[in-house]
Amino acid sequence: MKAKLKVLGLMTFVLAALGPTWVGTIPALAQQNQQMRDDLEQFAMDLHVGMQRANLTEQQREQMRRDLQTLRESRQNHDRIAAFRAYRNFHSILDSGAFQPEDQQRIKMDMQQLREAREQEHGGQM
Repeated sequence: MKAKLKVLGLMTFVLAALGPTWVGTIPALAQQNQQMRDDLEQFAMDLHVGMQRANLTEQQREQMRRDLQTLRESRQNHDRIAAFRAYRNFHSILDSGAFQPEDQQRIKMDMQQLREAREQEHGGQM
């Protein structure tokens, strides 16, 4: 039960950080947003599982939380520089060797799917 609450909390945080906050009325746009939500949900789940199995220091865990928070705020504020820095920090922790290789690969695939869905949402502009 506690793990489900943690996953739900992480998914909510990730959705707020990276995902769109509305679903348009156009069916194609709604479908794209649904795909983005599905991808975000998968990313949140894989990230949660990966962080549980990872050998992260408390400093790395806190940095990942700050990076996700920065991504959410930069999306709201349209601050691409802050988003780029947070994304780069996130990748450096992911590549630090603290994550299990299969979790690292899965999270990177999720991030790639999110990037592609976002590019589709914005008509290929990113």
